[in-house]
Amino acid sequence: MTGFDESEKLIFAGQLLLALCCGIYIPWWFKVFKPGQPHDWVAGGAGAMLLMTFLSGLAGFVLTTMGNSRAESTRDFFPGFHPLMAGVILYFAMMALTVAAFHRPVTTELFLITGWLVLEVVTVNALYGTERFGHGMAVGAIAVETAVFAANMILYVLYYRVDQWLAYRLAAVPLALDGVVMLAIAGMMFLRR
Repeated sequence: MTGFDESEKLIFAGQLLLALCCGIYIPWWFKVFKPGQPHDWVAGGAGAMLLMTFLSGLAGFVLTTMGNSRAESTRDFFPGFHPLMAGVILYFAMMALTVAAFHRPVTTELFLITGWLVLEVVTVNALYGTERFGHGMAVGAIAVETAVFAANMILYVLYYRVDQWLAYRLAAVPLALDGVVMLAIAGMMFLRR
């Protein structure tokens, strides 16, 4: 990965591993949570898929976070801990909104959807700081991440409001969207070497 500094190498690898995590989780979801059948998380190869999902997701998160924290920034799109603080506020705002307005029970997915947005905004911020991404690329990436977050929140609310077969299929869409965005971030990094 010539042209990448050490932090960018970590971010690049982390984004690819997180995309891989999404790519493995989707078939695991379809295998395990098919409506009308018992949900055995480990039978018939599902356990190996779940382990690969966990390991790739954990490794991707750790590498991306390490890369973000080690980035030697010459500039900031968002200063300091602002994205993290905004993410905490956003999480509780979305929790209040989805419970009060839509009577949607709070599940782990809300944390994952919000956490993903924060991680990816921090990542773009780091890549902007190292000058890997220009201003236009950073704005475009954050706009896409925000649009994906909005789509994910709509699907989060719809999950308990549609029939079980549609919910089963729709549940894979956020994973696919997130995976595509992370592949795009890695791809934009690679093209800007």
